[in-house]
Amino acid sequence: MQSLLVAACLATALTACGSSDDEGLSYPVPDNICGIPADKEVLKSLLDDGDKLEQDTGHFSLAEGQFCHMYVDGNESVISDAGWHENGYELRDLFQGNEPEGLRYLKGGAYASWDRGVATVISCPRVSEEGDVVSVEVRDMNWNEESQVLLEKLAPSYFDAYKKRLGCQS
Repeated sequence: MQSLLVAACLATALTACGSSDDEGLSYPVPDNICGIPADKEVLKSLLDDGDKLEQDTGHFSLAEGQFCHMYVDGNESVISDAGWHENGYELRDLFQGNEPEGLRYLKGGAYASWDRGVATVISCPRVSEEGDVVSVEVRDMNWNEESQVLLEKLAPSYFDAYKKRLGCQS
């Protein structure tokens, strides 16, 4: 009986040592998407299970239309992508001729979301030679039924941080 109790205690201790607060994640969850602050808890839910997270910004600066690929074990998990446009470009223009499934507009049309992404358009004159308006999208590459709600939760603070990082006027 005593040996069973010792074995049970040992098994519990070993299980506790091997567990993580981040179910299925063996890497630390960042509080940013390539340097732009983002809700860590939402990212934890969006990022895929795995051992290694890498963030790649490519060679473009924010003023040129930077993208950010977040890879888990070498596979795309979450992507943030930006593109500059001429003055007058609106959020609805982003979906011209290619409206994604489940598209809905939030906060009076400030944001749009769909099953695997969320987007906004930010007026930001005199910051980039590429244009006066930047569209920013965040996509969950391995989306599921929870992705749209999670991305909608991420959007306001992430897009505000993006705007601030660019130095756009309010």
